[in-house]
Amino acid sequence: GLAQGSKRRPSDQAIAFAQRTSDLLLATLLAALTQEFNETTPQNVEEGKVSIGLIFSDSHTNFRLVGTKGPLSANDRPQDDFEHKALKQALDGGQPYTDVQLVAGAWFYRRSVPLSVFRKECAMCHPNYTGLGEKDFVGALMLKVPIKKN
Repeated sequence: GLAQGSKRRPSDQAIAFAQRTSDLLLATLLAALTQEFNETTPQNVEEGKVSIGLIFSDSHTNFRLVGTKGPLSANDRPQDDFEHKALKQALDGGQPYTDVQLVAGAWFYRRSVPLSVFRKECAMCHPNYTGLGEKDFVGALMLKVPIKKN
């Protein structure tokens, strides 16, 4: 089970397992995003927006996109202290942020990945990103991986 019901911080081994899991989750999400970039064209951009929106749906609780530049839903804004700090670090120079936190009685490995306009295709769905590049950070991908009991 999860490291629940205990305020005792999880072991380094359990945290490392969650960190490795976050690495795999990040690779999976980036692969989906890359696939979307490779297949979305000016002719099917509206379908592409819906497709990637399903992957990054507001219903997901273990990963989400956070930012302040549109287009955004209400769920895309920072929702807690971790996300506020992580987004600030992302926007102020692309610095990632990690922490191990007790959230609603369960332990999580939390991680942010700064996002820039790293592919020109970003502007197909986000026309306000036209002219921005890899050094222009626009948000962060937030990952939250449950830590299992030791």
